[in-house]
Amino acid sequence: MMSPKENYLTMLKGGKPEYMPCMYTDYVVTGGARESFENGPAEGGRDGFGVLWHPTNSANGAPVPAPNDFVLEDIEDWEDVVKFPDLDAYDWEEAAREHLAGVDTERVAVEYQSWNSQFLRVTHLMGFQEGLCAFATDPEATYALMDKITDYKIRCLEYAAKYFKPDVFVNFDDVATVSSLFLSHDCYRKLIKPLHKKMNDAAKALGMIPAQHCCGKAESLVQDFIDEGSVAWQCAQPCNDLASVIEKYGDQIVVMGGYDTQGPASQPGATHEQITAEITRCFDEYGKYGKGYIFLGLIVGDKDDAGTQEASRFLVEEAIRQTKEYKY
Repeated sequence: MMSPKENYLTMLKGGKPEYMPCMYTDYVVTGGARESFENGPAEGGRDGFGVLWHPTNSANGAPVPAPNDFVLEDIEDWEDVVKFPDLDAYDWEEAAREHLAGVDTERVAVEYQSWNSQFLRVTHLMGFQEGLCAFATDPEATYALMDKITDYKIRCLEYAAKYFKPDVFVNFDDVATVSSLFLSHDCYRKLIKPLHKKMNDAAKALGMIPAQHCCGKAESLVQDFIDEGSVAWQCAQPCNDLASVIEKYGDQIVVMGGYDTQGPASQPGATHEQITAEITRCFDEYGKYGKGYIFLGLIVGDKDDAGTQEASRFLVEEAIRQTKEYKY
């Protein structure tokens, strides 16, 4: 019988798992929200770039950049203005102990999440409006800044490889809204795609399996994700035709997600019946191909709210129950 780790990694490597892999049993998340140099302190504050972050109540406490507090005003000035975090000053060894406390890494896979990647970091430094304009008005300077961000991210991966020893690397770069991409396909492929590939190549050289996190309607980029070296598209939402993506690309990339995080089954007041039905829908629509799908879902709301906590508790229990029963 496969361990949860073996079950999960088997799917990512194109094999046939024994049961539907699940985010709540098969892997543990490191990095990501817990890196203050990327997202500021948990209570709010500036990150290692100088960006000011505020925690939110509406999105499980996830931080967001403060409005009207920009580090970079003119993209052409980035070399003089942008300061990168001092990664040597971060206690990676202690972070690994905290993130992996109580985890049996022989049985559970380790995922290292790298938040605020190339596109997102530009918009965090400049604000979304000016950041998007920079891609159009000065693509050369924008690419140069993102290339420097990529080099910095690769250094993060080198530290992560040494201390966390991850099986999987997830690049967080949300380039889409619920209806379309923020950028043209041509702009993405010229400016962002080469740098995602550069980072994924580094991750593979360090022994990690690359995956891409991208919320929103990004199905038109699936082939690009594959070209970049990603073997999974994480947090894929049903605003995309995920069934068609799995049917067409399921031998090359795994869709992780499917749960409607914008519908009633993801709200703090979601009933047990709504949650059960939504998990079942995911399995019926996306699991039927026998390839290319891993369940991922969550409740979106105030993490301290009793309704959010109860709905989240039940979603975890029901997801584990159904994934264990679902045989590929």
